[in-house]
Amino acid sequence: WLGGKGDEEQINLVTKIKYLFIVGDLIEGIGVYPGQENDLKIKDYKEQYRKLAELLKRVPENINMILCPGNHDSVRLDEPQPALSKELLGGLLERENVFSVSNPALVNIGATKDFSGFDVLMYHGGSFTHYADVIDEIRLKGGVTRADLIMKFLLRKRHLAPTHASTLYLAGNKDNLVINKVPDFLVSGHIHRCTISNYNNILLLNCGCWFPQSDYQEKRGIEPEPSRAIVVNLHTMDCKIIYFGDESK
Repeated sequence: WLGGKGDEEQINLVTKIKYLFIVGDLIEGIGVYPGQENDLKIKDYKEQYRKLAELLKRVPENINMILCPGNHDSVRLDEPQPALSKELLGGLLERENVFSVSNPALVNIGATKDFSGFDVLMYHGGSFTHYADVIDEIRLKGGVTRADLIMKFLLRKRHLAPTHASTLYLAGNKDNLVINKVPDFLVSGHIHRCTISNYNNILLLNCGCWFPQSDYQEKRGIEPEPSRAIVVNLHTMDCKIIYFGDESK
């Protein structure tokens, strides 16, 4: 689709896309949950990254790709997670339009001499399931299906994991999960929902997934919304969800 396949309207839209954010779980990984090997076609994580690179190299070079890791990626689980290395992404990182960043990361886009740009706070969302389970105003209104409520809660706390043990973290002199600067966007994933919301002029995007519900997710109460991508018009902040699945399902 990003390569220009589609009708005239779709091709016109694609020509205006400048940034592609992938907010963690670039691969499915292996051994992430019990029985995962039964859900995989590629059962080696290195081969999964090679397939990822093969697909992303088809993205036109005028589109900047910003990639951060998630809990399925082959880096430590403790947050902040380090950026994915060349050892994993291979020659993909040699492309000038590919940027590998940590999780979380604050990324500035669209800056010019006369405009400071937009600040995009990327966070895969490792803490989300904790707050979906323990905060009544989230749990009673849908729990893990309500990414919008979880993100609003974290923004009010000015921290991406404000409760001890809500996520694995790397202790140090600096807390890298504090939201020091108010972003223009908070972009997340992890709970496999495709959600658009707004909180105090911060656009909240939970970017869904590309994998249907597994037996393990069904047991956890996770209801994925796969095969969707969110497109944002940076001039108007209008958003639309593009659906790539079977409309009959």
